[in-house]
Amino acid sequence: MTPSGLGTVSGGPVRGLRVVGAAAAVLMTTAGCGFASALADPQAAQSDAPPPVVVPTTTAPPPGPVTLAAVDLSTARLGSDHLTVVRGVTQTNLVPGIVGWRDDCGVDSAGLQYVAVTIGFGGSDVAGHLTVEPGPDTPADIAPLGVFFDGADEPYCQDDPPFQPTDTFWWHGGPDGDVTAYIVLRDAVTPATPEGRAEVFSTLSIRIDALRVHGAGDQPFQLATPSIGALCADDPDALCVPLT
Repeated sequence: MTPSGLGTVSGGPVRGLRVVGAAAAVLMTTAGCGFASALADPQAAQSDAPPPVVVPTTTAPPPGPVTLAAVDLSTARLGSDHLTVVRGVTQTNLVPGIVGWRDDCGVDSAGLQYVAVTIGFGGSDVAGHLTVEPGPDTPADIAPLGVFFDGADEPYCQDDPPFQPTDTFWWHGGPDGDVTAYIVLRDAVTPATPEGRAEVFSTLSIRIDALRVHGAGDQPFQLATPSIGALCADDPDALCVPLT
């Protein structure tokens, strides 16, 4: 029986040979060892056939959330906390999940792309700033890029320009909490870029600084060495990590 993917011999599978009388002697004398081997093992005649071509798959599953940073925080008087920073997947043609953002900013969702960054912590009353920063590979022609935290007390997009690279967060709603920042690229989907410009986000970095206890006179946190991510070179109590 011929193995799958290895082809056939002389245009068809080997089904067996019937050799009669003297013809058998002539065939065995003139055919040589190679032919005898082929009769003994039909697969041997096919040993020179090229192996089957394996086509690798090119479809990768969509990336899931990625932890960008994890670090312990402490204060001189108020104990410690643990902070994590998690990036979500890139979203296209959607507005951020913020109540009132669409009306305040007046931006057409069809042109938007955004990435959500969630800052989680174990305690309460954590506050700080998040700034998005372009890198050396960030295209110079990107549309306005802004940071928007959920739960702001003031209307969004009221400053000039309405898309700002820095926003402030705070939490004082319970023993465990997290806050979400939306890094929004306006006019990402255009006739020239119908799929958007998701690659832009991987060229950006985020800086999280001014970390403090919001409910205790803004007492600053000191940061330990992160288990994930890195401290900023110019500030040992700030996080600087790529948005990848």
